[in-house]
Amino acid sequence: MTLATESVACDLCGADDPEPYLPLVDRMLLGRSERYRLVRCRRCGLLYLDPRPTPDALVAAYPDDYAPFTRHGIAARAKSAQTRRTVDALWPYLQPPARVLDLGCATGDLLDAVRAHGNLNVLGIEPSERAAAIARSVRQLDVHVGDLESAALPTASVDVALLSHVLEHLASPSATLRELRRVLRPGGTLVLWLPNAASLAATVLRERWMGYDAPRHLYAFSIETLSSTLDRAGFAVTEVSHEWIGLEWSWGLRYLVRERSEYGWMDRGLARLHPFTTAAFTPLSALAAAVGRAGRIRVTARARPVSSDLLPARQAATGRSSAASMAVSRAASASRASLRSPKR
Repeated sequence: MTLATESVACDLCGADDPEPYLPLVDRMLLGRSERYRLVRCRRCGLLYLDPRPTPDALVAAYPDDYAPFTRHGIAARAKSAQTRRTVDALWPYLQPPARVLDLGCATGDLLDAVRAHGNLNVLGIEPSERAAAIARSVRQLDVHVGDLESAALPTASVDVALLSHVLEHLASPSATLRELRRVLRPGGTLVLWLPNAASLAATVLRERWMGYDAPRHLYAFSIETLSSTLDRAGFAVTEVSHEWIGLEWSWGLRYLVRERSEYGWMDRGLARLHPFTTAAFTPLSALAAAVGRAGRIRVTARARPVSSDLLPARQAATGRSSAASMAVSRAASASRASLRSPKR
């Protein structure tokens, strides 16, 4: 069955002037025949799927065994350990009395870690009824089923908002970020985890890079386009951290093998060896992280005061702290060249 599609304009600048960037297929759901087109906005450089599945059709791309809902064994233990380290690193933001919102909380792993660390004032929002049911019944978390708009949170009622690999899935990241700015108190903290489209892995692996993950990932952000999107929504980037785990390289190898072996014994073998191949590729990821080209990044941003939001984007941007501006500038400069349209 072919998924129904729709065409959209650029979510960042509103232009409807895309150029082809990469042809993509669904590499997670084996056997799907749909072909997708990743395009780049000629005006601002944002990468996005166009055309893309309609919201109703996209539900079929998230099966019950979707990976964030079904981790087990070594993968689950590794993810749990990584989550605990993340909470330790972010604890100055997450500690009581902060009210912490996790948008797209899945089964609640991150909120559970925050609560275990000592902050009970946590709230989750998750569109999947199945994942939300696990978060509620197994972890006894307060989770709203739906999206941010349907939750109808009061203005300035949240201190910290977490989005772990969520932004690239949203129909309109800009609209969601504007709503997040409303529910966050002035000076509140936004933490995003997402793939980096200007990474070394994206450049080398091309259509086999897991960060594209069509059709679930509707957008692919670089640090530069993400910073612009955040700025227009009323946020100022304060920190960009590059993750060093070799996950995208390990998946790239599996995708390559699937192309050559028709999902045979080599792919099944690599699935069993996945934690070990990820570890083997980690030095390469660490090198990419050291030069600002990691495949996965964590971005921390501050909700600007309301008065700043009323200024034009260019004028408001000049009010950022010089340290944050320099950090974003360095990261964007390091990655800008890698976003040139790949040659076939």
